[in-house]
Amino acid sequence: MQRSLIIVRHHGAVRRALKDGTVRKPCAVVFRYHPSNRYSFLALLASLETRQGGDDTPILWLDTRTNAETASTLKRWLEAYERLLVAYSFMTPQWPETAREVRALSLLPERNRWVLAAGGPHPSGSPKSVLQAGFDVVCRGDGEPVFPELLRRWTEGTPLHPIPGLYLRTPDGPVYTGPPRRAGLDLVPALPIAHGKYGPIEITRGCPYRCRYCQTPRLKGRRVRHRSLDGIFRAVEAMIQAGRKDIRFISPNAFAYGSPDGRQPNVRALHALLSGLRDRLADTGRIFFGTFPSEVRPDWVRPETVALVARYADNRQLVMGAQSGDRDMLARMERGHTPEDVRKACAVMKTFGIQPIVDFILGLPGESREQMSRSVDFMEELAEEGARIHAHTFMPLPGSPWGARKPEPIADDIRSRLERLISRGKLFGQWKAQARLARLPIP
Repeated sequence: MQRSLIIVRHHGAVRRALKDGTVRKPCAVVFRYHPSNRYSFLALLASLETRQGGDDTPILWLDTRTNAETASTLKRWLEAYERLLVAYSFMTPQWPETAREVRALSLLPERNRWVLAAGGPHPSGSPKSVLQAGFDVVCRGDGEPVFPELLRRWTEGTPLHPIPGLYLRTPDGPVYTGPPRRAGLDLVPALPIAHGKYGPIEITRGCPYRCRYCQTPRLKGRRVRHRSLDGIFRAVEAMIQAGRKDIRFISPNAFAYGSPDGRQPNVRALHALLSGLRDRLADTGRIFFGTFPSEVRPDWVRPETVALVARYADNRQLVMGAQSGDRDMLARMERGHTPEDVRKACAVMKTFGIQPIVDFILGLPGESREQMSRSVDFMEELAEEGARIHAHTFMPLPGSPWGARKPEPIADDIRSRLERLISRGKLFGQWKAQARLARLPIP
């Protein structure tokens, strides 16, 4: 028997109820979970904890694997709630599948009862195309200054136009509400402790370098912003109290922590950070510094910085971006270092018993077969000295200077050499999948 709706009033607000007596709750936030975006949602949750009196809007986690499952789950939640704010955060590799999912959701009835909001690297770099795919709201840039106000206005039913940093879908086309605000890292907790969620701690945001394939300095700014030691230590102490004793960090360059300009190390600040962490963790916790989800630059790998990792941290690997073995290619991408800097960095790590994990990008715009071959030569050289290679295929990222450029094809002989490195356990990475994605038309 079909369950029809009746209108009821509850505390002065119009609400809907089913004939069986079930009353829908007013609203909920849905986070569309994906392994690649879990840290973004931790930051948004933490931003809610800055609101006076907190926020009691229910948070639902949508962790589904198929479009049909996603649609059926939202349909079920729409039976329980009057309205849903469905939040996505994604990078360019997830965009084709996300666009297909949103098209499937457009077939759900009562589209006016749920709002699709997007943030993260890809929406920030290409907000209009994301709106065209079916999203209602795109947040461009830092989400922490935006999300609490977005949630407040959405729950109240007031216009979103006064919030800077948004692209809004309207019947007359996209509307931009103005430049986004930068988040002060100490204005928001490092982790959403009140929600019982933990993860890596973001210690630095922004990057002063100009790598042409990269979105970070364009979306997060070229001025580095650091979280204070007090803010970091508060989060670590909460993690210890919750029984979480593996501490990891988010940073575009872990060795840049505390640097005023992001171009020269502040060894004193690094020492204060790592020694302070070790004092709090003693011998019962582990510190992972300069590994995923952060990395280090080769020109910052020096005896004084690596010595701190060897002394205080538990990782015996460092992730480092080389990106190319060709000097001219490095100059074209404005990387800011040379192959010799990478060699020196690997030698420094070796003296401290630390293995380099070295990132390379193949198929860069305008990269010749000879330049690609020189990169593989360099990979083989470093692998012989004990490094592991993390290989990528160039993907154009919206908002970066090379966002409209196409990848160069990877020749068969180059592929064969990469496969040999894989067979020897010297190379890993998603370069094959990235090569396929880079050639897909972006919806």
